Amino acid sequence: MKLGQRLVPVTATATAGLLLIGLTACGGSDSGGTEGKSGYKTLTLVDGAQTLSAFNAPYDVYAPKHAWKSAGIDVKIQLVQGGTQSAQLVATGKADVSIVGLSSALSVASQSPNVKIVAVTGGNIWHLAVSKNSPITSISQLKGKTVGVQALNTGSYLYNRAALQLDGMSPDKDVKWLPIGTGAQAAQAVNSRQVAAVATYDGPYEVLSGLTKDGLRILPSPLDELDGSGAWIVNADTLKSHRAEIVKFIQGMSETSLVAQSAPQTIIKELFAAHPDTKPRGASDADAVTQTEALVKAYWSKIANMGPEGAYGVLSDAQIAKAVKFHQDAGIVKGKIDIPSTFDLKVAEAANDYDRDAALKAQTATP
Repeated sequence: MKLGQRLVPVTATATAGLLLIGLTACGGSDSGGTEGKSGYKTLTLVDGAQTLSAFNAPYDVYAPKHAWKSAGIDVKIQLVQGGTQSAQLVATGKADVSIVGLSSALSVASQSPNVKIVAVTGGNIWHLAVSKNSPITSISQLKGKTVGVQALNTGSYLYNRAALQLDGMSPDKDVKWLPIGTGAQAAQAVNSRQVAAVATYDGPYEVLSGLTKDGLRILPSPLDELDGSGAWIVNADTLKSHRAEIVKFIQGMSETSLVAQSAPQTIIKELFAAHPDTKPRGASDADAVTQTEALVKAYWSKIANMGPEGAYGVLSDAQIAKAVKFHQDAGIVKGKIDIPSTFDLKVAEAANDYDRDAALKAQTATP
């Protein structure tokens, strides 16, 4: 089975059984992207978010219909369960590309030469947060406290353990970790003061803050000084066979990031039109857009920005080395990372060679 045909496209509400499909789908990655029915080159993008939402709308909803389509690439979106599974599907050739946390990208890449990192999103998305009325103002004041986390096998847990270590604390002795799930369950743990803080990241943080009685406040963290929260990964054979298409793919995401930063309402309206179930209940169209724009602002500023080097997905050699060292020193990534063979940011560099003003005008033009 060829790329672009390995997995069955799903909607936001049709994710049941996807794990089984993803792990048993046939195929190899010897041919790269294939021709879709429309004549476009077809790439399969897996996203570990599990469901469509405003947070992943730039690449799961907007770019496929605009930037990627105009570049002649037909992108099939697959929703799966977590970044690690996404990276594994790319490594085994059951998918072509994915956007995952840098920890997942590095962990899988350390075990498989079939994963190549072609773009890295800048900025820190991982946070420790407390209630707005909490007297706690620093991470060091969490000593002896209970910290809530969705689960003990998540990036939120691993990254925020590292934050405590960098702040001079023992994540095993100085705090107690308590799995509190998500949504209303997590909010109840905060409201009842069952936990003094929560380990979270941009996206779920904004949602949880809105569900709690007093709202949440992010604590300053050593992680704020790091670059490289997320990564675009590509199957090695796909990259080798269809490098030009992957460059166009990343350019499409770069163009979409311009829209996300300059005209976010354009992406949000597209999401609501295509998936009305994602619109806030009981809100007018205008209020729904305003509320959602405020909700995704912090997250989009990390995964859809031009980065510290002024180009989408591009970090300097020194920044990449620093990010890799951090992940290894903190124990987030166990395997050895050979930077030259794992990273190919020349893809992102080439993808940013375009007229940004013209691209933004074209992407936001009224059809």
